[in-house]
This record gives sequence, C-alpha cells and structure tokens, in this order.
Amino acid sequence: MTRRGSLAYYLAAWVIGCFIVSLLVWFGQTRSGAAVAAPSLLAIYFLALVFGAVDTLFFAFLLRRVMHWWGTQIVWIWLLTGAGLATALMLSLIPVYDRIFNSGAWNRGPLGFLLAIVLAGPGVIRDSGMWHAPVEGAATAAVLCLVDRAFNRPAEASDAKQSPA
Repeated sequence: MTRRGSLAYYLAAWVIGCFIVSLLVWFGQTRSGAAVAAPSLLAIYFLALVFGAVDTLFFAFLLRRVMHWWGTQIVWIWLLTGAGLATALMLSLIPVYDRIFNSGAWNRGPLGFLLAIVLAGPGVIRDSGMWHAPVEGAATAAVLCLVDRAFNRPAEASDAKQSPA
C-alpha cells in the first residue's frame, strides 16, 4: 500500500481536503458578518475530518483513477479535473442527502444514521455555498498531484555501479 504512496496520497486527501473545506466554510461565515472566532476554525475542521472523510477519500480515489487512466501528472490538468469532479460529486450526492433527511430515514436505524453521517458533508457545502465545491476540488487535486508525482515517478534508468572487488 505504501510502495506507490497510497497511504500518503489518501492521508493528504483527507487532511488537506478537509482543511480546505473547513477554511472556506469558516471564511464564508466571517464574510457573512457573523462573529466567528478563530478557534471555531478548529471546531469546523474537526467536524470536517469526521463528516467529510468518506466523501474526500472517494473523491481522491476517483481522481487518481481518472488521472492514471489519462496518464498525466500535469498539475493544471489535475486542478481542472478536480474542480469538475468535486462539483459533479456534490451535485450527485446532494439529492441523496435531501431524500434521506426530508423523508426522516436517517432516524430509522443504524443504516440510515450511517448514511446521514456520510452525506452530511455535501449538505454543509450546499448550505454554505456551492461555489466551494470547485475551489475545494481544485486545491485538493493540486496537492494530490504533487503527492502522486512524488511517489509515481517513471522508471529511471539507474547506472549500476560495479564494486571494485
């Protein structure tokens, strides 16, 4: 799992992606005139790590598959693809979130509660502004491109030195 940097890649996706989400949500709250203290950024970040983990890891998985399929490690292509992929994921997950919460299925058992937790991230992004999705996706994809590039270098011809013995 770590030979190709998968652990580093998905950990970076989770930590950096959730921080970007929480920073934009916090910034949106401060711009709206609400009195938001700096420690609330840490609270938002903690909640983003909990409720955004599955969504962020799924985004990172899809992004990596698409980029390896295309065979590119160019940052701006990852950036644009990440923006589009994040927007598409949010637009597809928000109706599922609405259906679960509007029907009351989230309090009908453990599966509904688990789905509500997994889908809470898209609901927060929708409520704080859909403009976050492409920005978050692009920024996270740029970082993930650099991590992927660091671990998935093309095979370089190494000159094997012979020992003098």
